[in-house]
Amino acid sequence: MTGGRSARAASYLLTTHIGDGEAGVIVVRLSALVCVQNQDAQLAECLRRLSFCDEIVVVADRCTDRSQEIARRHGAIVIDGIFPLESQRKAAGVEACSGEWVLEVDPDEVVNAALAWEIRVVLQMRQAGDWYLLPIDNYIGETLVRDGWAGALSARREARLYKRGLKAWAPRRVNAPAVMAGQSGGSLTGAIRRTLGRDLGGLVERLNRLTALHAEDLADDGRLAGAAVGIAQGIGAFLGGYVVRGGWREGRLGLMTALLSALYPMLSQLRARDVVEARGAAIAEAEQPVRLRQVVGLSAR
Repeated sequence: MTGGRSARAASYLLTTHIGDGEAGVIVVRLSALVCVQNQDAQLAECLRRLSFCDEIVVVADRCTDRSQEIARRHGAIVIDGIFPLESQRKAAGVEACSGEWVLEVDPDEVVNAALAWEIRVVLQMRQAGDWYLLPIDNYIGETLVRDGWAGALSARREARLYKRGLKAWAPRRVNAPAVMAGQSGGSLTGAIRRTLGRDLGGLVERLNRLTALHAEDLADDGRLAGAAVGIAQGIGAFLGGYVVRGGWREGRLGLMTALLSALYPMLSQLRARDVVEARGAAIAEAEQPVRLRQVVGLSAR
């Protein structure tokens, strides 16, 4: 399968001039990076659409489903491991990539033929940028929801095409902020298609998963806030998505998306307090045998 991909995609050959008109050839190799956590239902289509890349690297984080099998069937290099942080998964994947350029794609996303062609053209033309923003079309089922997205549930564009080694991530479990080095080449025209769920229920499941992970991050950093702060952040998220980002234009789906975005900071703060309490209880339980042994030792004396 890997050989077939190389034959179909090939490396991008760029003609340049060396010295006095002498022509040379530069080979630009493109690696696709996909990080997966038990998402085998979406993974096959995602990987099939990446056949234009020279290689695919899949980071399988604690997967217990068929993700690894599907990845290998599509000729991918598979990195198995335990990566609690999103930044660890991404860094491990980039380390395994051999391409000069990396295209970062999530398992619930697909790259259509038009965007694949645009990426090839950008790499052939060797424009000035070291990294590029890729627009993201967010779908709920088969319905495109263009406006109203906040960064918590999804985004409208992200830096996904970059030279290897120029992107770093903050140590977070979810929505890890990225730091880009080098010069931006701007945004491409074609968009990645992201499916956030078969219906609104799928979006609610996404909210539940993301808030659980964000709560862990908040607990780690000690960034616990009161209910008033969480409510204020939620109101800000609603207004930002529904009014500022134009969610009102999307009708019922835009309203529901804004409401779920508003719940994100409030639920995250509430769940973070639960995390802190659970960690404290676990520490206290672990210390009980130690204290018991100390008491027994004193009694024996």
